Amino acid sequence: MRRRVRDGYVLVALFSLWNGDGMRDLLSWWGFGAVSLLLLAGAVVLLRQERRRARTLLVSWRAVPIAAFIALCLVSTSWSDYPALTIVGCLIQIATATVGVAICLARPPVRLAVLFAIVLQATLGISVLFEIGVALSPGGQILPLWTNYSANVPGAYYWSNGLIFQGGRIQGFTANANLLCFQALLAAVVTASLAQARLLAVRLLVPALLLDALVLVLSRSATVIIAGGVVVVAALVIAGLRRFGPGGRAALLGASVLFVALVGVGSSRISEPFLRLLGKGDDFTGRLEIWRLVGGLVKDEPILGWGWISYWAPWVHPFNGLVVRDGVQYLQAHNAYLDVQMQLGIPGLFALVAVIGSAVYRALRLALTARPLAVLPLLLLAALLTQAIAESRLLIEGNWALLVALSVALPLPRHRADVLVEERPRTLSAG
Repeated sequence: MRRRVRDGYVLVALFSLWNGDGMRDLLSWWGFGAVSLLLLAGAVVLLRQERRRARTLLVSWRAVPIAAFIALCLVSTSWSDYPALTIVGCLIQIATATVGVAICLARPPVRLAVLFAIVLQATLGISVLFEIGVALSPGGQILPLWTNYSANVPGAYYWSNGLIFQGGRIQGFTANANLLCFQALLAAVVTASLAQARLLAVRLLVPALLLDALVLVLSRSATVIIAGGVVVVAALVIAGLRRFGPGGRAALLGASVLFVALVGVGSSRISEPFLRLLGKGDDFTGRLEIWRLVGGLVKDEPILGWGWISYWAPWVHPFNGLVVRDGVQYLQAHNAYLDVQMQLGIPGLFALVAVIGSAVYRALRLALTARPLAVLPLLLLAALLTQAIAESRLLIEGNWALLVALSVALPLPRHRADVLVEERPRTLSAG
């Protein structure tokens, strides 16, 4: 029974973390806040029950980078232009991280991968049915519940615009086409990894991947397409590294770095036709303008930044009215790295790089072992870090919780990863 309760907690926590916008549209901010507090309370209970394992995870060198980043967020209160909001932002950051750590402790990692796949696939299925229902409804659109928007609000304010039968991009229950598309990518990565580890029956794999592909097409996001390409390249590199000895591995890694550098140098020549092919224009759907405006804030406070806030508060300077497109005020830099530099300056950027570098290094070392799902953490990081170039979601909700979980749970090289190999569940089947 205890296992079932923990499975239930993980399922609800993952669904809420990865569908924050949809949950708020359904329950209102107050309802979502109540759910969040319940999840935090459950996380505290789990941490108390697993205090010994929690201490192993948190009081170790592998947790230092993420702890240092959170500490810097807290310290930035001393120079923040909006100290009260910095404190609130830090509390939300810590609460989300706490839930992420609790999820790590709730069940063995292989089981967590299964539960993550269930949540992602369920979200995609619910989203397709939701879009069909909205499209067939009398209004053909649906605004967030518990709101009093007028009929002339921008399309971005709608929970769903009901475009599934018109060839438009669907938003799904997630309420955002880009985020829904990213969940479809993660679902494909996790599901394929489970199948590769022989933890998922083929009769479930095929319909699951077909659903993932359908949602990828219906929600189509240029960022996710690029992230998917990076994931594929990462998988191919790992496959090569597993075949070669030390010399061959060094050569392959060098060639991979050179390839990334060449693509980066040549991106200015290929970006415009590529973006036009994806229907994004040559300004990446306004992101270049957003990055220019945020770059101005970086220049105003280049050393320590403006202070931590996570997602921007639209009523406080300098974010009020900073980025407005088609009547919609944007509350992020659409680039997690630029967002961190703007909020925490040079120290924050170095702290984030330390978090990423530590996690990627350990994920890479793990990927070269024969453990179940050994490659999955690296593929998830590849997707997360690529999406962070065009979205700031790495800093909040599901993305942040996953980054924290990977940061504290991935083993240090040459250390026995007890947390990663406690249980291997039976292969999932239709029964």
